[in-house]
Amino acid sequence: MDGREVLASLKNDSSLKAIPTIVLTASEAAADIKYCYARGANCFVRKPGDWDAYQNVVAAINTFWILLVNLPG
Repeated sequence: MDGREVLASLKNDSSLKAIPTIVLTASEAAADIKYCYARGANCFVRKPGDWDAYQNVVAAINTFWILLVNLPG
């Protein structure tokens, strides 16, 4: 299953659709960005090629989605 299929599966399941969905990808294509947001992704983040930068991106995602955002529950 690729990421698009995972996104579709999550957003088509009523028990899972409220889970925030972060697309972390190497793609910069505008079509991919539109596709993901049109199908319910909550954010689209380009994966950096450098390991240190990648770790910083993951840390920023964790800080935002785990520490800052108020999610329904």
